[in-house]
Amino acid sequence: MNLFWRTGIFVSMALATVGACKLWSDSETNPVAGVVVWLPDEMLGYRIETGEMGEEEKRWLPSDTTFLKRIYAEDWLPKAEADFRSLNATLIVAGSDSRSLHRPQVCLTAQHWTIEKREVVKLETEGGPLEVMDFHLVRTVRNQDGSARLDEKGEPIYLRAHYVYWWIGPDASTPSDEERVWLEVWNSILKGRKERWAFPSVMVYVDERKEDGEAQERAYQFIRKYAPDFQKSLGAEDREDAVELKSLGSE
Repeated sequence: MNLFWRTGIFVSMALATVGACKLWSDSETNPVAGVVVWLPDEMLGYRIETGEMGEEEKRWLPSDTTFLKRIYAEDWLPKAEADFRSLNATLIVAGSDSRSLHRPQVCLTAQHWTIEKREVVKLETEGGPLEVMDFHLVRTVRNQDGSARLDEKGEPIYLRAHYVYWWIGPDASTPSDEERVWLEVWNSILKGRKERWAFPSVMVYVDERKEDGEAQERAYQFIRKYAPDFQKSLGAEDREDAVELKSLGSE
């Protein structure tokens, strides 16, 4: 292929990309989301707290972002142990600019987590199959002075966790960050509007005294049971005790 044709193809692709981005940026946002903003506020055997948006999240997320976080701790365990084993569930819904929902790697690496493994897991729910992304996380436990905390053998102590998440659009969901971006742009081109994407996540720490897989199974079980209650494509319906979506552009 000669230089003339290569140049022509490159220019055409560049113009198409610019045009798509322009169309996306000019599109109006659909005020309806693919989720009901709800997480259980009662679970037998659990102490439940409502979490607040962290400082890092406040810096990243616009004011019209809808945010719900709940922390579930086993109430039959001593408090310190229950707090360590607690399950943290978060549901975030974008406002007028869903690009503000950045990839979770950004915050996780800022919190000094290393992603040892990434795997897509297919879960069976009452509403149908659901694919989620499971990050296997590890970080060094540190003392107040920043030095690594050591065990009795002089080896560094590591903290492990699972961070499970997926993206929910108006009609379907995906565990892939890249697919979410492409679906967002493609829907904008086809429908002439942007969608309010939602980002659910569940995080649990690994209790090294338990058998392998215990922590992630707790996360998976929570998602299997409750995702159909908040993800519309799995059957969720509006409910009176749900958190109201923030109006687009609201402060």
